[in-house]
Amino acid sequence: MCAIRLAPSQLVVSLSYDLNNPMKIRSKHKVAGMLLLDRDYANRLDRGWNVPGAYLLLDRPNAEGRWGAYVGKATTPGLRHRVLQQLKDRDHWYRALLIRYESNDDETLNSSEAGWLEERLYDRLANAGQVDLRNRNRPHDPTLSDDDQTSLIDYLLPIEAVLRLIGHTLDRRPDDAPDGGGPRVRMIDTTPGEHLTTVIGTAPAEGPDVHKEQILAELETKLKSLNDGTYEGW
Repeated sequence: MCAIRLAPSQLVVSLSYDLNNPMKIRSKHKVAGMLLLDRDYANRLDRGWNVPGAYLLLDRPNAEGRWGAYVGKATTPGLRHRVLQQLKDRDHWYRALLIRYESNDDETLNSSEAGWLEERLYDRLANAGQVDLRNRNRPHDPTLSDDDQTSLIDYLLPIEAVLRLIGHTLDRRPDDAPDGGGPRVRMIDTTPGEHLTTVIGTAPAEGPDVHKEQILAELETKLKSLNDGTYEGW
């Protein structure tokens, strides 16, 4: 039987000044390295991501917060090659989340480890109330030992945290939950030199303008609550 660690996982997010570049995410002190990229960026994906791993192809959430996903794995030649294939084969996704081993450049996930991650991610999404899976069949890889499975448990919580962070919630929020029913994120309409005219959360659209520093402070607070395990949604 596998041990499960329930401690929250701290995420380190690397953002580029160019908003078209993908978002790099890793779990602090863990081995899970992730890359969130837009579909339009797939052809420019760095060859360093041509390594074994697992991936999620994400559909845009609808007005009710439901979203579709395809769960897959890549072995040889690797994730970059597989994503480029899926760029041609599947037209439903707008973003991809790639997962690989991050701690040592000389080591990668093997085929059994990538297959185990694919299976566990499939099961988690299949049991989620907000997700419609596009896989035809449930992936299954029974070749991994219990010890190896235990070492991969640390990948799962950070992946779920990233999905929640980008607005892909797994389970429907209760109607009576705090700030339930309000918008998660409102579009930002900016003019150079002007204040940002939106607030992340559920402030009314007619509310006052806010400075960039205020939005960054709110983001920092929400990221901290996510890392502390007290996050309740945008």
